[in-house]
Amino acid sequence: MTSTTRRIAGLLGLIGWLALAPMAHAQVVGTVTNLSGILAARSAQGVTRLLAVDSPVHQGDTLTTESRAYAQLKFSDGAELILQPQSLLVVTRYSYDAAQPQRDGIELGLAQGGFRSTAGVVGQRSKDATVINTPAGMLKGNASMTVSLTPPEAGTQP
Repeated sequence: MTSTTRRIAGLLGLIGWLALAPMAHAQVVGTVTNLSGILAARSAQGVTRLLAVDSPVHQGDTLTTESRAYAQLKFSDGAELILQPQSLLVVTRYSYDAAQPQRDGIELGLAQGGFRSTAGVVGQRSKDATVINTPAGMLKGNASMTVSLTPPEAGTQP
């Protein structure tokens, strides 16, 4: 291998490492546990990836479901969330530390679509620790909830 070839290979390796480095630092806050259809995640750095069952969900991810797609997520505190079709959910902040309840905080942004959630430890410890931002306003709470920004499809029950 010539010195020029080694330099090029080294530069390509460095570029690849630098491209993946921001993703390595994003905190994993949950996992996809069930999926029917297409679920995409765009990281805070702008990298888009398709998710599958067992894929990690990171703080800062923007999750998008396609039409007729449902995605079930389980978060680090045990909370579960089912995204409806054509939803756009931003995991703005997800902070949970079993030993430090004062640091608990969940902030999600629902720009379109909807979800059904079951509270985890954070929601059980504090009624003010969970915030859902929507175009219609802000929701706070610790209970299980259903949030929908779109009307149900024809022929379905709410």
